[in-house]
Amino acid sequence: MDINSQEHINSLAPDIAKAYKMCKEQKYEEAYLVLLPHFEAKEIPTYYEEVCGWTIYKYLKSNESKLSSLDIRKALAFYLAFASCKPSLLHSCIMKQAANLEKKHENDFRFVEFCQMWRLENLRDEDFVSTRGTMANGKSIEFQSLAENVATRLYKELKTRHTEEFVKKLFPFFVTIRERCPNNRFIGMYIAQLYYWQCDREKAINEYKSILRTTPEWFIWKHLGDICEKDEIKISLYCKAMTMMGKDEYIGELRLGLAKLLLESNKEQAAYEIERYLNTYKVNGWKISGEVYLLRNKLIGIIPSNQAKQFYRNNIEKAEEYAYSEIPVEELTFNGVVKNHAGKEKASLINKQKRIFVQSPMSPLLRKASVGDVFSVRVHEGQNRKTVLTIHPTGKRNDSPVGKTPYNQSNNTNICTIKGMVSFPEQGEFCFIDHQYFVPEKLTKAHNLRSGDSVSAKAKKMPDGRWRVVSIIK
Repeated sequence: MDINSQEHINSLAPDIAKAYKMCKEQKYEEAYLVLLPHFEAKEIPTYYEEVCGWTIYKYLKSNESKLSSLDIRKALAFYLAFASCKPSLLHSCIMKQAANLEKKHENDFRFVEFCQMWRLENLRDEDFVSTRGTMANGKSIEFQSLAENVATRLYKELKTRHTEEFVKKLFPFFVTIRERCPNNRFIGMYIAQLYYWQCDREKAINEYKSILRTTPEWFIWKHLGDICEKDEIKISLYCKAMTMMGKDEYIGELRLGLAKLLLESNKEQAAYEIERYLNTYKVNGWKISGEVYLLRNKLIGIIPSNQAKQFYRNNIEKAEEYAYSEIPVEELTFNGVVKNHAGKEKASLINKQKRIFVQSPMSPLLRKASVGDVFSVRVHEGQNRKTVLTIHPTGKRNDSPVGKTPYNQSNNTNICTIKGMVSFPEQGEFCFIDHQYFVPEKLTKAHNLRSGDSVSAKAKKMPDGRWRVVSIIK
């Protein structure tokens, strides 16, 4: 029988019409059951594939909380047998639904194989665009694009099933995501791990070092430590990660890895890591592996260290040199505390001679600093951005005036003329003059401002006490 013949199309018309009507009435499961015998008989003509595809999608979406993994895989297999729906909005909706369902059935839903059958080259341009939404509290939030969501789900599965075949086939897709979704802060880490899973340790390490220049997050230091071969560097990388991470709930693997490395060289610190690991897992009711108890047994009678934080700080130098050896160390003077546009406090650091002007997140070290204290700092300069990577006290002082004040205050004490240097925050298209005067995005783009530019401007003091630039003076 020719399933695309007019006779066969006419014979299915009553059931298709019935299912279509049920979908209109939001009876998605009933509509699916009407078409199920035709799906199983593989007799859906091309003419009806799209309407049947939408029925499958609505069935899955409306019943995702109660469907078994087998039911889901069966329905998706029916859809994937259709040839005429890709690429399309329907095809993308099916992928979005599959990614959501994978989260609920990750133990027996083979998302990698599904993506290979769905064919990732069928992603549309729209599928690479993130969207913004508003939370219940009114806060704006950015949602990942479909392509980014797929990459995240694939990476999670590849962590447990990174066969050479899968990694090789999927690597180009992750590279595409990095090119088309440059604001994704995780994709570089995914690519680094893909290099490592392909046994290219050198490229993986270089990728992580590159990420640490723009996104020096604790988990990047941890992952770099995981693939480093030398134990002394690995310990330092783990310590660097520990100085940046505050929540015990996230760092169980980090503590465990550090304890293993210190088992012979520093039993007290190893005992501390195991004790904190066990306390966190017991409080949260999480399963504790037998390996942890074996490690604890090797440390019986050892009193855990009470100087853990100092141990971490004392052991980060090798990690910083390993990651940032190509970035020069500069001497910058602490110029006080300023607030960014969101009201968050930042430390202002400058070197007027070299025209370096940066903001750094406040740390215990900087909170104790006085204006004029000199620090040795590594700074990475990206596009319109300067990021403080490392900072250490020098014991030196620079007592010459480093701050800038408005040079022409009008009769209205809320308006002033200023002159200073442009700097950009880590995120956003706006900038600051001297880290104190906020320049909105519109003015920043209109005058093509760049980090390090010296400009004059009119600024207005806002009701909350912060200054906002209202015009740039040529």
